[in-house]
Amino acid sequence: MIETSGKTVDDAIERALSELGLARDDVEIEVLDPGSRGVLGLGGRDAHVRVRPRVTPAIVTHQLTEQLLQAMGFPGTVHVREQNGGVAVEIVGQDTGALIGRHGMTIEAISVLLEAMVANRTGRHARIVVDVAGYRERRHLALEGIAKRAADQAVRAGREVMLEPMASHERRIIHTALAGHPRVITFSRGEGVSRRVVVAPKPTDSPGE
Repeated sequence: MIETSGKTVDDAIERALSELGLARDDVEIEVLDPGSRGVLGLGGRDAHVRVRPRVTPAIVTHQLTEQLLQAMGFPGTVHVREQNGGVAVEIVGQDTGALIGRHGMTIEAISVLLEAMVANRTGRHARIVVDVAGYRERRHLALEGIAKRAADQAVRAGREVMLEPMASHERRIIHTALAGHPRVITFSRGEGVSRRVVVAPKPTDSPGE
């Protein structure tokens, strides 16, 4: 929070925004004194305002993500936007493979950590989804390809095809990709980190049909 003054209220606000490095939508403004131009240039006084950053999940997420990256030793640029009532975080930089982790496990862990930190800071829970260099879209397309190949194999062989263990959001992509398939069904098997999707022929199917 800072207090600034200027010839007009707008001047004082712009000075505060410049010092904070924020846009007007990102702050709360309190006019302490609207100022006065006086009479014939005499007796005037400057406007005085108090400006404080808004404590919103998006703003706090941006700040915490930058701090987290710095602590982890990953230089990168952070872009944050509000999305479907939550916060989407995009991290762009070099050597981001370790930040993504195997099948995105690291960015999933970062998402969960940020959710807890932001809730603690703001008192509000917001769904936070972290992406790194467009990884999620690439992984989504890859999972749809895996689903299609598994379905083809299940139909040809007439038996279940068990995929590797996946996180719940990845299993959901597989289920959704094959939900309308005319010849296979999907279900999950296993517990915890060993839970995986099974793609099986529908009971009426037989090999080669």
